[in-house]
Amino acid sequence: MDLSRSKYLNTLQLKLIAACAMFIDHSMYTFYPYVYKLRTIGRLAFPIFAFLVAVGYQKTKDLTLYMGRMLLFALIAQFPYERMINLPGINPNVIFTLFFGLTAILAIEKGSPFLKFTVPVLLMLGAELMAFDHSAYGVLMVIALFYAKESKLLTAIWIFVLTILFSLQYLYLGGLSNPGWYIVLFYLSTIPLINLYNGRKGLSNSFTRWFFYVFYPAHIMLLVILKSVL
Repeated sequence: MDLSRSKYLNTLQLKLIAACAMFIDHSMYTFYPYVYKLRTIGRLAFPIFAFLVAVGYQKTKDLTLYMGRMLLFALIAQFPYERMINLPGINPNVIFTLFFGLTAILAIEKGSPFLKFTVPVLLMLGAELMAFDHSAYGVLMVIALFYAKESKLLTAIWIFVLTILFSLQYLYLGGLSNPGWYIVLFYLSTIPLINLYNGRKGLSNSFTRWFFYVFYPAHIMLLVILKSVL
């Protein structure tokens, strides 16, 4: 069956699903931070965005502009993100993680044999040491989904393997009392959604192109303001 001609999920629809899941997750984190079960739906967001960033590398007409937009909005979002999570130190937001993943793909695809190996390793190490959202796992997810290409089986395998490893990391660090180990297992629910991707953009114009970049810092700012006044 030619999925590109069938009524499956396009890029815009996947972005909307991921954005809604992210908004629910961040809302629960802001107002009910210790009710962990309410945050499970948010696990839909990251694997979908990682997949779409990998797709974006292949389809963008201007990689420099694509990466520049991503870095710009990562910087814009950082201050409200720090206010929302309210953790000590600097904790780079998820757009930085996606940007590192994209940079790693660029190094592997265009770099010398030395850079093909060292740059991705250094980026994953940096994401882990600097406490990026989703850490090294997130960077590796972008890389893995890029090299899964259009294979739905490889996509499913990579998401499964990386999710299990991430869950085991939570178990190792905090044991069964750490809710992270079972929350991240809900990343597996993205497999059927991503495997319904039909390769099409869906509605594409200036509004849809910029909306999701603006949405990330905007919805975080909104939640921070609401928490301060309620």
